[in-house]
Amino acid sequence: MNKLVPVTPVQSLPSVISAAGDRTAYRFLEFFTAQIRNPNTRRAYARSVGQFCLWLDERGVRTITAVSSVHVAAYIEALL
Repeated sequence: MNKLVPVTPVQSLPSVISAAGDRTAYRFLEFFTAQIRNPNTRRAYARSVGQFCLWLDERGVRTITAVSSVHVAAYIEALL
């Protein structure tokens, strides 16, 4: 049986997520806990999203609502 990831306190969420408010934080956690059943996939996605959020923070993007397709493209280019 798959075990769900325990709900994480909001203060340990990436800063760009928590800065967007409670509803965004809830939806973020909901995606990882309710939408992804496979624990390995859940961990891999969480790790990738965490790295992207850190990259955003390092570049001064303070909330996920400020992220555009240009940010995503620049991040992907940086990975290559």
